[in-house]
Amino acid sequence: MQPMAIANIERVDIITEEIEPRVMSFDTASEASAEAQISKGNENELRIKNQILAQNMTEDIVKGFNLSLTDSTFSPEVFALVDGGESSTDGEENGGSFVRYAASAAGEAVNRIKSRVAVYSAEKDYDGHSLSYTAFLFPHACGTPASVSLKDGEFFAPEYKLKSRPGRGESPMTVLCLPSLPVVVRSDEELPASPVSGKTVILAAGRIDTLPSLGVGSYAIYREREYVEI
Repeated sequence: MQPMAIANIERVDIITEEIEPRVMSFDTASEASAEAQISKGNENELRIKNQILAQNMTEDIVKGFNLSLTDSTFSPEVFALVDGGESSTDGEENGGSFVRYAASAAGEAVNRIKSRVAVYSAEKDYDGHSLSYTAFLFPHACGTPASVSLKDGEFFAPEYKLKSRPGRGESPMTVLCLPSLPVVVRSDEELPASPVSGKTVILAAGRIDTLPSLGVGSYAIYREREYVEI
């Protein structure tokens, strides 16, 4: 056994499953949880008086996870992705400041965008420094209607709830041990200029021509002279 002392939420990455993926990374999350959603098995017993002669049982099956993320700040883009509405700014020429958010029309079905969610925590040493980083990955996460709670004297801390449901044969949750927090890379031009072997980790968030096998949402670590998918 190699027990790991894991603490904190170092970062959260949300990568949309769109033709042109969007990446939302924030390090202000104060709380994160993943509750397993289970199809419960059955137990059918053959009992005669005070004896159980046989049992016919089926196992519990994991369907996915319900995610909950609490952020210490308000990010309109993340809020819009989870809630399913539209966020607008005043344009790049004016700094791209947030102007307006409109939730989806009441009484109508919402076609929310699915995303891959990664929550990073750190393995701590005796002296408190980080030895490595642990990534908890959840595929095909879809948001749910957002609730708003404001309290005088306190900062607004939105809570995001998403449902992650993998496809048939997919893992509902993957846990990776990484030597460093990954650099989000959308193209070849964004690859680290001076990668360090065994230390530099990238997260693909777009098409990388020099790494054609690396799909969006996949990780790779630099080994000697090339990147190797994790």
